[in-house]
Amino acid sequence: MSEAIFRGISGRLHRFSVHRPDERFSGAAAVYCFARPDGRGWKPLFLSRTGNLEKRLATHEQWPEAQLLGATHVLVHCHDERDAREYVEADLAQALRPVMNGPLLEAEREQESSPVRLVWAA
Repeated sequence: MSEAIFRGISGRLHRFSVHRPDERFSGAAAVYCFARPDGRGWKPLFLSRTGNLEKRLATHEQWPEAQLLGATHVLVHCHDERDAREYVEADLAQALRPVMNGPLLEAEREQESSPVRLVWAA
């Protein structure tokens, strides 16, 4: 199994396993992204989180659009804690700016009067 490592806006590194979309996914809680090959790495097109990867990916409404943009794989970062998944998603969304998350990121920015601050407590 291959892996991808992305640096978030915080500077932290986040490790993802790389999967073909037709694989059977576990019911694990995870941050996931639809990605395409980009040189020697991966270009995330859509990034999100879920409490059950198997159910969420079974019929994901964003996958067809991601495929049109060149997505060939699903990258997965498993984490049981919801707060940690939210942190990883926010950290990477701000750093990587996946094209399919653009409207979501803009809506979040408009709702907040101050810049987004990531806080992590171990």
